[in-house]
Amino acid sequence: MLSSIVFFIVTISIVVVFHELGHYLAARLCGVHVERFSLGFGKVLLSRRDTRGTEWVISALPLGGYVKPLAEPETGAMVRGRGAMSEKSPWQRMLIFAAGPAFSLLLGILIYSVMYMAGSNVPQAILGAPAAGTPAQVAGIKKGDRVIGLNGSNVHSWTQLQQQLLEPMILGQSVTLQLRDTSNTDRDVTIALLPAPQDLEGVNLSRLNGLDIDAPPPSAAQVIAGGAGEAAGIKQGDVIVQAGARTDLNARAFIEEIEKNPGQEVPLVVLRDGQRVTLNVTPRPTKGPDGVSQGKIGVALQSGYPMTFVRYGLLESVTLATTRTLDTAWFSVKMLGKMVTGQVSWKNISGPVTIADYAGKSASLGFERFIEFIALITISIGVLNLIPIPGLDGGQMLFAFFEIVRGRPLPAFVQEKGLALGYMLLLALMVVAFLNDVMRITG
Repeated sequence: MLSSIVFFIVTISIVVVFHELGHYLAARLCGVHVERFSLGFGKVLLSRRDTRGTEWVISALPLGGYVKPLAEPETGAMVRGRGAMSEKSPWQRMLIFAAGPAFSLLLGILIYSVMYMAGSNVPQAILGAPAAGTPAQVAGIKKGDRVIGLNGSNVHSWTQLQQQLLEPMILGQSVTLQLRDTSNTDRDVTIALLPAPQDLEGVNLSRLNGLDIDAPPPSAAQVIAGGAGEAAGIKQGDVIVQAGARTDLNARAFIEEIEKNPGQEVPLVVLRDGQRVTLNVTPRPTKGPDGVSQGKIGVALQSGYPMTFVRYGLLESVTLATTRTLDTAWFSVKMLGKMVTGQVSWKNISGPVTIADYAGKSASLGFERFIEFIALITISIGVLNLIPIPGLDGGQMLFAFFEIVRGRPLPAFVQEKGLALGYMLLLALMVVAFLNDVMRITG
């Protein structure tokens, strides 16, 4: 839990600093003096004032941050570069408020660009046998089909395929996959994907549609001393090719076979140094999350997926990163719209506890996954702040827009009432997110 909190603070710090840097630079560009740039809220822990009079601080509560521009003109002699927000045109104020979300999206583009240029080893987009009755099975997907394209765009890896399928799977759209089978014959297959359920918690959308990766038989990465696996003679490196009557094994199928047989002997066939070895393991009964007894054998598994190294040049990386960032942002907007219309459950909103949990989990999967998680959070922050609710950047931009249209600012009482309503909506959103976090923790 402590590591999750640390990675959460790191994530929020990076995302907030970049977002607020956008506001700061735009304010400077428009001649507005920035009184304070704060990372965090509450009591000031560290403070430094630069030559322009801006106070840079780190505050005690690391759950965000802010830039405080000079609101009203200073009395006395005018000082060059120390203008106030109230003196600026609505166009300038709109630019200052828009710069934060723009920089949030820019950070997403930068992260994805670096990731694409650095390259990584990723699983190939090879499909496993789809479950009977799933859209993939109905469409004619076969075990071993490799996806080389989606709706006319090239697909280079399983990771890329999952990214491109996310929106169609959420919205229940039809997609056309360009496939290459095990005999190197190409064909196109159109799949009518199922609409996602309202509550997405714990739902594997790929599996729901029969689009699982073709997982090879699992091998024993670690055999825990004193466990049922060690007692049965399982050794590190053993490749498990049969459990009971199941010969179509992947890690998930093997775990299912073990869990459903607590206290019952399960015959195994493993490959060890190229030889088939027959073993018998008796899973030890363990109470599962729902209180039902499950079998456990104390063996950590790994799967040797066929891998491919994918890397792009500078221009292609920036293009792909920009497209991915904008697609993710637009997808977030559509999801928000579906929540408003009731098509998607509000249970999908996450609060700081869930974000901290995901930060820790992504970090445990490696640096690349953690950086990718930061990109997703910064894009989400950018989209959230563009919502035209007073109190967010989008709300302030809305006030400036009305001033442009009317030729004069909205009446003060209208702005005050708008801000009050906006803060009430934001508070309600925070309560929903917090309650969702509590429900996820308590089950």
